[in-house]
Amino acid sequence: MALKVSGGDGEEAGGHGPILIKDRYEVHPDQPLPDFDDPPAVAVRASHRRDSNRQLYALVCDPKLPPRLDIVSTVHRIDHRALQRVVDWGVVHWPAEDRRCPVILMERPAGRRVFAALTDVNAAVTEETVMRIFLTPVVEILKDLHALGVHHRNIRPNNLFFADSDEREIYIGECFSAQPGTNQPAVFETIECALAAPAGRGEGGVENDLYAVGVTTIALLAGKTPLADLSDEEVVRRRLAMGSYAALTQNLRISLTMMEPLRGLLNDDPTERWTLEELSLWLNGRRLSPKQQVMPNKASRGFTFAGRDYFTTRELAHAMHKNWDASLAPIRDGTLDTWLRRGLSEDERVEAVNEAKAALGDGGDADRLIARVLIALDPEGPIRLRDLSATIEGLASILGLHMHDSAARNLFASALSMGLGQFWLEQQRRVDPNQLRFLTRLDKCRMVMNQPGLGFGIERAAYEINQNLPCRSELFERDYIATVEHLIPAYERLAALIAAGAEKPRRLIDRDVAAYIAVHFKRASGGELRDVEREGDEPAGRIAQIRLLANIQDYLHKKGETPHLSALAAEILEPAIERFHSRDRRRKVRDKLRKAARSGRLSDLLDVIDDQSEVQADQRSFDGAVREYALSVEETIVAKRDIKNRALLAAEIGGQLSSTFSALGATMAALITFVVWWF
Repeated sequence: MALKVSGGDGEEAGGHGPILIKDRYEVHPDQPLPDFDDPPAVAVRASHRRDSNRQLYALVCDPKLPPRLDIVSTVHRIDHRALQRVVDWGVVHWPAEDRRCPVILMERPAGRRVFAALTDVNAAVTEETVMRIFLTPVVEILKDLHALGVHHRNIRPNNLFFADSDEREIYIGECFSAQPGTNQPAVFETIECALAAPAGRGEGGVENDLYAVGVTTIALLAGKTPLADLSDEEVVRRRLAMGSYAALTQNLRISLTMMEPLRGLLNDDPTERWTLEELSLWLNGRRLSPKQQVMPNKASRGFTFAGRDYFTTRELAHAMHKNWDASLAPIRDGTLDTWLRRGLSEDERVEAVNEAKAALGDGGDADRLIARVLIALDPEGPIRLRDLSATIEGLASILGLHMHDSAARNLFASALSMGLGQFWLEQQRRVDPNQLRFLTRLDKCRMVMNQPGLGFGIERAAYEINQNLPCRSELFERDYIATVEHLIPAYERLAALIAAGAEKPRRLIDRDVAAYIAVHFKRASGGELRDVEREGDEPAGRIAQIRLLANIQDYLHKKGETPHLSALAAEILEPAIERFHSRDRRRKVRDKLRKAARSGRLSDLLDVIDDQSEVQADQRSFDGAVREYALSVEETIVAKRDIKNRALLAAEIGGQLSSTFSALGATMAALITFVVWWF
């Protein structure tokens, strides 16, 4: 999505005034600042309502590529003069797109970008200046960020700003406008992440930031970004063939002083890469002999595949992923095994490939076999499965960004069901505790994915492993639900559109909303979700939908009113009035419901429609009426039966009367006889 701005380049602003954020900041859509764009985010002027001297701008982010809003408050706590300061964030209606977009407010540097574009050629910067204005402050900033559990993941020459027109200090730019690694060209990513799709690079770690620092240092020293004129695919190929340090410094003169940190930062062996502490010690004067770049073992003869010869397992794994279907034959016919044993003589890789194949046998699933073999060939590389290429953490962002793409969903589900994450972890020489924790989360995802109920499935998995993923429900296609606190206001806007004539959805709680609530609002939502699914459009299901939203409103918006949503809810609850048997009671409940809707509180509607004392009283009255009716019917049936059987009734009654009179006459005769005899 290419975001637009109002005004600028001859475009009319369309009368759009400033947009207010949190009653403190004004964003001006008609005043673009293209020099501060960070595509796909666009920059416009912003101002503080009570401090007009404060220089601010707003980054309007692409809602389809959710920004890192969850770390804004954390980074805001870091007060370092070389770090561009983030001020706040919000979600606003963006008039040029006619939809709501996330906006991040930043302090505006007084100077220009160090590199306006990565293809620019600038004057070379001296080593002393690079250490003073870039390396020293960036180490301090990264220490503060990493201590708070945050990685920058957006360090590159065109995200550096001069602090002022004197150009003696540098600001490190923002790290919020996109998910980690998605905006970084492959040249600024470690080889493991460069091999993954941009959306599948994941949060990363300290090594990602340090690698980007190394490449940016080369750019400052040389006055140009290395390999800037090449595509990402060509950059990756060169780095695989030559090693990252050699590929990036080719034809450049690097002094022995700078060679040491650059070789350490750009080392393709994760165990040999410099840490933040080592870089800090070097800046403080420790000097060592530069490490030689460790290259992967090269085969004595190349492995011919797809028309090219490959001499390392990592190169071959990359080529096999790009030619997926052609990869099966050399794996199954034994030519790969032969090359590994005879051409490469690397027992560890031979054993890993045999392990990858042994678990499946000859008749195993072809895709799973190829995926496991690629992990065995390149254990530090990403998890690959056809069009999927992601680090173990990047699986989360792949699903989050493409959760409504059926192909991406199926690939993610297949990767989990095949156990590729577990096999990848088993092949690592060293295990990162964060990767272990993430694997546990993936196992939890597998469990919730296999549950079909509302609030589970692939949607639940996406929100479980992407905590800053906005609600992706089609109900809010033009809205942006950054947190669960934004949900009720979004429903209010949706209800206002429906009141104005927009199409009314069949239900207010779909699978996306249910999964989002299940993850982000734990307060007694399970029962309501089960009722919504089980009862559907029946009264109990309608009540459950409104009760769930009422719980969120009561807990997160105690004083907020939603008149449009309440009116819509009253309309949805209208069929539930038919639960009442009494016509008078239905009329009274309907009047109460309409009155309650004017309060703007969903719980008031539930107090009317789901008043158990009223329901029970109605049921008691109904049960009494049923009993009276049943008794009346029974009496009527008896009377009708008696009328139909008059002759029998007369004979029966005559016999009874005859017997009675006979007995009475006998008694009287006996009485007279006794009296006569006595006297």
